[in-house]
Amino acid sequence: MVKNTKISRKSTQKLLRDNHFGEKSHSQVTCEKLKISFEFLDWDCENFFVHGLTKRYYELLFDAFCDIQNSTADEIKQQKHPRLIPKYINWNGDSTITKHSFPEKIKQKLIPQCGHNEDDLQKQFEEMTRDAFELRVAKGYGRIHGFIFNNTFYIIWFDPAHNLFPGRDDKGRDQKIKLPSQMAFVKTFCPKEINRIKDLNITLYAENKKLIQENKELMEILDTKTIPDR
Repeated sequence: MVKNTKISRKSTQKLLRDNHFGEKSHSQVTCEKLKISFEFLDWDCENFFVHGLTKRYYELLFDAFCDIQNSTADEIKQQKHPRLIPKYINWNGDSTITKHSFPEKIKQKLIPQCGHNEDDLQKQFEEMTRDAFELRVAKGYGRIHGFIFNNTFYIIWFDPAHNLFPGRDDKGRDQKIKLPSQMAFVKTFCPKEINRIKDLNITLYAENKKLIQENKELMEILDTKTIPDR
């Protein structure tokens, strides 16, 4: 009995040691800093953009990138980061939300892992994007939307205009989405503005060509009136 008791104590001590190291390992994992990925970045939706904004916006955006990389997954998931102010994206929790899922095209990038089976793709898509969050760039400078998976924050949308959650005004009316043309500080960086300038250039070129021709005709008339007969 004594021998068995000693073995039991040794086993218990070993279990406690293993458990201690296990907790330490878990602690190390939870303290691991996040990585950032742009693999699933969505440029197709014009509601979300990052072009044509102020120099200060880009300074704060890169500061936010640094904050993300210095954060842990727990800080984001528990929504307690003091600067990023994380908020869980509840796709069905706000009637003013303008999207109800991250882009379906993410599934296409999962085909090498899951094959073409739609059920497998959907399951993997839902699992990957389950921890969806919006992070603040800075007060008054909009949000970054993405999800945490495998200790990586995958950025999907840049949202300087708060277009995912436009909210309501003081009278309870839904706020309108602000497009890049309304937000862009550097107008020539806005695609619509570039197209407008191109069209304007074509119009001005045609008008200039017409004026040159009219001027040529007027000069010919002037010559006939001013050159003395020989």
